Amino acid sequence: MFETIIFTVLWGLVIGVLVSAPMGPTGILVIQRTLNKGRLPGLLTGLGASLSDFFYALITIFFLGLVVDWLDQYESTLQFVGSMAIALYAYYLWTSNPASSLQNKDTSTDGMSQRMKTSGILKNFFSGFGITVSNPFIIFFFIALFARTNFLFAASSKNWWLYLVGFVSLITGAIGWWFLITWVVNKVRNNFGVRTLRHINHGIAIIMLGIALFGFGNGIYYLFQ
Repeated sequence: MFETIIFTVLWGLVIGVLVSAPMGPTGILVIQRTLNKGRLPGLLTGLGASLSDFFYALITIFFLGLVVDWLDQYESTLQFVGSMAIALYAYYLWTSNPASSLQNKDTSTDGMSQRMKTSGILKNFFSGFGITVSNPFIIFFFIALFARTNFLFAASSKNWWLYLVGFVSLITGAIGWWFLITWVVNKVRNNFGVRTLRHINHGIAIIMLGIALFGFGNGIYYLFQ
């Protein structure tokens, strides 16, 4: 059971980071707000996105819970399918252009030194949530990652607390990513540009490809066993 807990925590953190890290519309918005308004607005936007990720993760695990017997029966097949989906997404990240440009100025703010009002805090948070939750296809990404890693497949009504451990780890990984990226952007704001965004996507793509290749190997192993 101890190994299951460690496995759940580690994969929860990894999945939380992998879902948040690709530089899509939400990531670009977080970086722009960090550059133009300061770290706090960017971080609040990322936290809103994390809430959306948590929401879709709940939907995903609920759906997988309905077909748990089928998942056990076709575990090797799911390893291959999930790995293929992750590999394709890694290719998409590697070849995509995250943004044509990053604005250096933002006329919607009176300056970083101005104290944020409550309305501004809510606006940053819920805009991050709204942009991320408007993309329901993230569920398929969650399914691929959950299937590939067997994340929370060992949980049941008898050890419901394992779900809690998994979701806390997942949301911690997502929030941790936004803490990290806003801190880095704030520190190197004068040298941050589109090339850096591409480097981030390339790095995440390499990690995902590694997970996919390991999944292929693991699936082949269990197939011959």
